[in-house]
Amino acid sequence: MQNIIALFRSVKALASPLTAFFIGTLFTCSAYGLLSSYLAVRLNDADIPTFYSGLVLSVYYVGYIFATLTSYKIINKVGHIRAFSAYISILSALVLLHAIYFHPLYWGILRLFEGYCLASALICLESWLNTRSNNKNRGIIMSLYMITTYLGAACGQLLLNVPDKLGFIIFILVSVLYSVALVPISLTALPSPDISKHKSMSFRHLYKIAPVGVVGCMISGVLVGGVYTLGAIYAEKSGLDLVQISFFMFFTILGGMLIQFPVGRLSDTMDRRFVMMWTSGILFFIAPWIQLFLTEGILELIVCGLLLGAGTFILYPICVSHVNDMIEDDERTEASGMLIMLQSLGMIFGPIAISYAMQLFGAISFLFAFSIANGFFVLFAFHYITFRPNVDYLSVSKTDPVPLSPTHVYTQITQHDTLLDKAKGIFADKH
Repeated sequence: MQNIIALFRSVKALASPLTAFFIGTLFTCSAYGLLSSYLAVRLNDADIPTFYSGLVLSVYYVGYIFATLTSYKIINKVGHIRAFSAYISILSALVLLHAIYFHPLYWGILRLFEGYCLASALICLESWLNTRSNNKNRGIIMSLYMITTYLGAACGQLLLNVPDKLGFIIFILVSVLYSVALVPISLTALPSPDISKHKSMSFRHLYKIAPVGVVGCMISGVLVGGVYTLGAIYAEKSGLDLVQISFFMFFTILGGMLIQFPVGRLSDTMDRRFVMMWTSGILFFIAPWIQLFLTEGILELIVCGLLLGAGTFILYPICVSHVNDMIEDDERTEASGMLIMLQSLGMIFGPIAISYAMQLFGAISFLFAFSIANGFFVLFAFHYITFRPNVDYLSVSKTDPVPLSPTHVYTQITQHDTLLDKAKGIFADKH
């Protein structure tokens, strides 16, 4: 019992200074999760072929790639908070444009710009978070971040049940969620990372440092992109109604959320590559069996969703933690962009290939794709673990897990006088 209390206190100490950060992430991911599933359902209801729906929705991740190539320059110029606020504001406006006109090409263009804005916002968040952690606690902090993202995305799935007879209520709701996400991030006293120092990095160098983490991010993109883009379509083609689809998507994302903390904490105590390999191996075996139990009843549906989500959503944070174990603070912003780009490549080509296979061979192709992707990654990870067994993955970086001092403005207004006292003093000096 004492160990549990001590663990709770240590986690609370890590998480408390990041509260505003996590609240902003929660609202951002709620909007993202709701919009992704709602667009998939709308396209399917309009009898758009599955392959073309996959193309339209996958354009979103092309925007991710453009973001990873350019947005870090803006972030390093104006700072993380300002950049995040700008990108989310634009994203909130873009969502409303879906309600004006329905056409796959038009929606594809909007998804391109939405992907750019969200990826840029995520680069702000992830590089910021990794500068506040070190190699001994990065797994736990990243797990808390991912729990927040998946909790938000899971709640977004439940909002699919909001009545929307007019066809634009959901878009307004998504826009509101994005707008609210700006508030805690904009008002946080958490110091933004130092943007005066940053170092360029090449893909070749990143791959040389952590090949398993790099490839794992791309495989994660195939899995996560498959769930977000085609999960609702797969569930509908398997015979589930709208309520069952929302529950399936909810418990899939919830499974990803629940697995984060125990596996994240485990990865802080051992070689993270082993953690990645074993979690992928488990999903490799169980994915095809989901088809047999998905429509048997509500309990089976819940279990299937939890298992699929647990195997799908755990890979990326462990990969990111593994890569960040090997780099310095001034490399994190660009490295975060590269990792998001790698995941985005998987999110683009994965759903396109899976949607084409589903059109040819049926819904079962969705699950077989998960087994194929995970099987490849297990073999790749095993190869590098065998030939590169010694990795300095626990060398402590120079970063601090939480801010050791508040911002300069906060320091000034909390020393000695209150703001009102200062204002009175200034007024007295002038008169």
